[in-house]
Amino acid sequence: MVPGFVALGLGKGPPLILERVLGDEVINKQYVATALLGILCVQATLADEFRIGAQAGLPGWSFDVSVPLLGQSTSVEPDAEPSIGIVGQYIMRSGDGDDGDFFVGIEASFGAESASGMDQLTLLGTPVEVVAETAWVTDVSWLAGFNLGETTALGNVGDVTVFGSVGATYAKGEIGVTLPDLGLTGGDEGKHFGLKVGAGVEFDLGTSTTLQVRANYAYYEDRAYRDQGVSLDVEPGAFEIRATLLYRFDYCALLGC
Repeated sequence: MVPGFVALGLGKGPPLILERVLGDEVINKQYVATALLGILCVQATLADEFRIGAQAGLPGWSFDVSVPLLGQSTSVEPDAEPSIGIVGQYIMRSGDGDDGDFFVGIEASFGAESASGMDQLTLLGTPVEVVAETAWVTDVSWLAGFNLGETTALGNVGDVTVFGSVGATYAKGEIGVTLPDLGLTGGDEGKHFGLKVGAGVEFDLGTSTTLQVRANYAYYEDRAYRDQGVSLDVEPGAFEIRATLLYRFDYCALLGC
């Protein structure tokens, strides 16, 4: 954004030597790291799979913008622009392989956004054009799903699973303002925490590939964007349709746990 008026926060050898040189803390950290690695491998053997993949979405953003001091407000709704990103999942099933009736898991994702929209406020009789943008979004969510079994209605698609998700989301936004009558422009950026919930359908495309399609709604906290002593309160929200293509693999098969 352009700076200016306003815009939208094991033996006795090496370990013994290290202990003498660096103290007990180093050895304690070594034991902790070894224990954590062991726990990770135990957990991975209990899990059915890890997943990594790519996602694409069509989010519909809205930004409620207000100037509390003057009692002015508006809502900026950018045009829907596709987003792309990466995603990782850790899934545990109730049964063997892909035939488990129920699964739970955790998901982490990152997406690049490019939505931008504009609206206008009037401050002390002066028109102010407000531009709201989203730069990126990252999420950490819990997943839970139920396997409906195989279906022939969609061609060669295997098992179909319905699932839901809930978790935390973190988005970076940018707000810019222009005062046409005064020839002034400015901008600011900030980050918003929020809650995201979703529901969707998962399609088994083969032994190692899964497609998920879901609808998400995200609600974010408001925060102040400031420049030159002027403050705008901005509260984003978004409804999104997202498709995710995932490659499934066994963590311990790769690392030999």
